[in-house]
Amino acid sequence: MPTQRLGIVMHGVTGRMGMNQHLIRSIVAIRNQGGVALSNGDVCVPDPILIGRNAERLAALAKAQGIERWGTDLDQALENREDTVFFDAGTTQMRPTLLAKAIRAGKHVYCEKPLANDARTALALAAHARGAGLPATVGYSFRYGPAIQALRADVRGGVLGEPWLVELFEYNAQFHPSTGKPMNWKGDPAHAAAGALYEYGSHVVDLAGWLVGPIREVSASLTRVLPGARLDDIATLQFRFAEPAIGILVAGWVLSGSIPGIRIRLHGSEGLGEVEMSATVPGGQAYRRMALDGSIREEVALEPLSDPACGYASRHLADLVAIARGAPPRYPDTLPTLDDGARVQVVLEAALSATERWATVGGAAVPG
Repeated sequence: MPTQRLGIVMHGVTGRMGMNQHLIRSIVAIRNQGGVALSNGDVCVPDPILIGRNAERLAALAKAQGIERWGTDLDQALENREDTVFFDAGTTQMRPTLLAKAIRAGKHVYCEKPLANDARTALALAAHARGAGLPATVGYSFRYGPAIQALRADVRGGVLGEPWLVELFEYNAQFHPSTGKPMNWKGDPAHAAAGALYEYGSHVVDLAGWLVGPIREVSASLTRVLPGARLDDIATLQFRFAEPAIGILVAGWVLSGSIPGIRIRLHGSEGLGEVEMSATVPGGQAYRRMALDGSIREEVALEPLSDPACGYASRHLADLVAIARGAPPRYPDTLPTLDDGARVQVVLEAALSATERWATVGGAAVPG
C-alpha cells in the first residue's frame, strides 16, 4: 500500500478548539493511526507545520505532540510547495484574509466554519477559490457521519417519500454555568457575528440544505441566558424549502446533551428517518427508520467509524486529498465546498435579519 506525505500548514491551533479538536483529535490522531486511506488504496500521512503568533506556545505544543515543524511566519510557510494544504482554525474574523492568501499561494484549503461573518465576504471568498480551480472545503464534517450518509441515501432513493418536515437539533452543555468553562472568542461580537447560531446552527443548516434542498425562507428567535452574554446562547429557526417541505432548528451551547448532540428527524410522505449522533449512543451514532405509530421499524446497521473522535475528519480530509490529486472521492457529492459554506452564510445572515417580526397574541384575556 503506497504511502505519501501530506504537508499541511496549520494555523489557529494554539486555541482550545483548534488544539483539541483539530490538531490532537484529528490530525495527530490520523497520523498516529497511520494516515488516511484514499479510494485508490494509497495512504496519506499528515506532516503538519504549526503556524501562529506565540512562539513559546507553538514550541511547547509541537513538542508535546511530537511535531517537528512550527513557525510564526505564515507567508514563509505558504511559500513551501511541499506543503500543499492550508488549514485554518483561527477566528472567523481573520479567516477570509488568511484563506485568500492561501489560495493565492496555490494551496488547497480546509477551514473551520463558518466561512465568514457576513454573506458578501463568504460569497467573494467562494468565488475566489472557484476561479483559482483549487479544491477547497469548509469544516462541515458531519456530512461524513455514516448515519447522515444513510439518511441522505434514503432521501435520494425515495425510501422516505416526499420530504414534508425536517427537525434539526444541535446542542450540548459546553458553556453551561455548572461546567465552569469560560466563554471564548465565539461569544465576543468583536470576532463573531452570532453565538450558538453560528457555532452550532451552521452545522445543521448545512445538513438541512444537503438533505432536503435549498432553504428559501427563514425566521429566527435568539436568546441570551448566560450572565453577561453578548451573543445568543440559544437559537431557534424555521425554514421553508421548495413546497411543501418546511423545517425547524434548535441550536444551543448551554442545553443538556453530549457532544456533538445532533439529532435529525426527517418526516416524508412514506415514513420517518431519525439520526442521532451523541457520545451516549453506542458507536456514537444511530439511524432508525420509524413506523407511522412512532415505533422503530428498523435500526439500520451502519459502517463503524475507525475512531469516533477523528473518523469524520479523516473521511473529510481523505476526500479533499483525493479530489486535489485527481482521484475519485470515497464519498461522492459529499465534500462541503466553499460554495456550500457561502450558502450556509447566506441563510445565517438572513436569519439574523429575521428576528424582529412577531405577531402579538391578542384577543380577550382568558380567565385564570
